[in-house]
Amino acid sequence: MSSALTAAQRRAVTGSDPATGRLAARTDVCAALVARGLAVPHGRAGHHGYYLSPQGLRLRADLTAGRPEVPPTGRPAPAADAFTADDGTGAVPPGGARRAAEVATAWEGLLRIRALLLDGATDVPAPWERDRAVHAVALALEAGGCPPAGAGGTGYAVTAGGQDGLPEVAWRGTADQEGAARALARCADLLGRYGWQCTEHRARGGAPFLLASPRRTR
Repeated sequence: MSSALTAAQRRAVTGSDPATGRLAARTDVCAALVARGLAVPHGRAGHHGYYLSPQGLRLRADLTAGRPEVPPTGRPAPAADAFTADDGTGAVPPGGARRAAEVATAWEGLLRIRALLLDGATDVPAPWERDRAVHAVALALEAGGCPPAGAGGTGYAVTAGGQDGLPEVAWRGTADQEGAARALARCADLLGRYGWQCTEHRARGGAPFLLASPRRTR
């Protein structure tokens, strides 16, 4: 399949957003990928975004397997232009309308991936999310309006847990453990609506945290 693509089409596939599969190529290139079954349009007429289909996602994985992500000439490195969900453990990315739009676009793309891979279902995580669970849980929290803790702030922090690698969600910046538990209960409710089931646990010192696991398809 890849040998039948033009160079521009291959660049579009390998240069798609690694988190959502969203394409950033010219409209004619995206349309050609749609015709090959490698991409799908999403959005209102005249305002389409284009995302890799399941077949396109598999092709991207094949084309990028075993090599680092190398940005095309003249483009910034992926760290500068690829979306990364805020897991609340580091520096807070710039906020405002631009960040809100980036989060909304990433979440829309993720729902599109769910619908494509799960026969139209959008209320349970796709296989891609299970492989990058910390990123997926952080995106769900950020898209739902929960504040990330960041450096010294108050909010959620998502890390890889010790139990089967499940994401751990803690609430930082609140000295009151019961207050943190209440905040985490709100996070658990949000994540439950977005396809993640959460169980509350306590660290040795009594600090509450959640373990999030993907809900199974019905």
